[in-house]
Amino acid sequence: MKLKNLNLLYFRNYDFININLHPSLNILVGDNANGKTNIIESIFFLSLGRSFRTKKDTECIKFGEEATCMSCTLQNNHTEKDIMLAISQKGKNAKISGIKKSKLTDFVGELNIVLFSPEDLQLVKGSPSLRRDFIDREFYQISRIYHKYSLTYKHLLKQRNTFLKEMRKNRNDEVSKMYLETLTLQLSKLAIYITKERVNFIKRINSFAYDTMLNISDNKEKLRIIYKSSVMDELRLNNIESSEFNENKLTEAMMKKMHDDINNGSTKIGIHHDDLIFFLNDKDAKKYASQGQQRSIVLSLRLAEIYFLKEKTGEYPILLLDDVLSELDKNRQEKMLSIINNDVQTFITTPSVNELTKDLLDNSIVFRINNGIISKDMN
Repeated sequence: MKLKNLNLLYFRNYDFININLHPSLNILVGDNANGKTNIIESIFFLSLGRSFRTKKDTECIKFGEEATCMSCTLQNNHTEKDIMLAISQKGKNAKISGIKKSKLTDFVGELNIVLFSPEDLQLVKGSPSLRRDFIDREFYQISRIYHKYSLTYKHLLKQRNTFLKEMRKNRNDEVSKMYLETLTLQLSKLAIYITKERVNFIKRINSFAYDTMLNISDNKEKLRIIYKSSVMDELRLNNIESSEFNENKLTEAMMKKMHDDINNGSTKIGIHHDDLIFFLNDKDAKKYASQGQQRSIVLSLRLAEIYFLKEKTGEYPILLLDDVLSELDKNRQEKMLSIINNDVQTFITTPSVNELTKDLLDNSIVFRINNGIISKDMN
């Protein structure tokens, strides 16, 4: 898939831009705080309906304005679709080829992206929520059912935690226990589906990431990823498709913790506590990997995402490289840039084009960005 153009109105520091894009490589050049990452963020918005920089969508509205609007023309399988997302204090308005999408789950998945940013270096040693988000972001783009179940799980989890706090105070009667059991059963049914999808994803992504890591390290380092469940003792993840892996066992595990949950006022086990563990040459990368090795792991993951999305959708996703070349040494830069070809449309933000080869520059559009003003280099 390719973006043919990008249009922004009152987005961050931009008043209005309308740019035609290169089908292969688009290079966004400028000093820090001039608006390079804002372009990347707008494409992320058009893909996933949210930002990767803030949880408050209205922060992307230019100061002093009431709303922002982003749109693009997506070329996919020899067809074109117009994607539009508007954000105001009242909420979001999304359209695909002029048809309004009332639910975010109906909007997400048209435009597939892979984002590599400096913050990704926290994937290995940072919070488990970052690693869960890594998985969820993939599935939101390819499975509306997963997206819907994930949102429903989060909603029910919030309900359960609120009710647990009430029970801890003064509502520990039989009716309350029955209601809590009902919430637990609903959560477990959603969790079993999500867990199966996540584990099977990790099994598949392992193959891509393993090969990429060997390539990056000149066959010296082997990467293995495992999915760590918060109820691992109760569930046999290696036999995830077997009859032993079912919501009854998950429900049983959650029921056993119900008394502790009431005392704590929160749900202590479930997919919201699950994690990924990276092993490099059979050692826990979180404990033993150097900074350079962590970069290689993240690079392997991002490249694996590209191949996974291509396998699932039949189309290469759009690659967004936000100021990451300076974070990589020459060898890793070359590995990353080697995948840039006519198949993968790529956006790179950089303070200078000096890091890029002449071959890449000859097959690209260079956009100069200065305080929200974009100009195109004439090659």
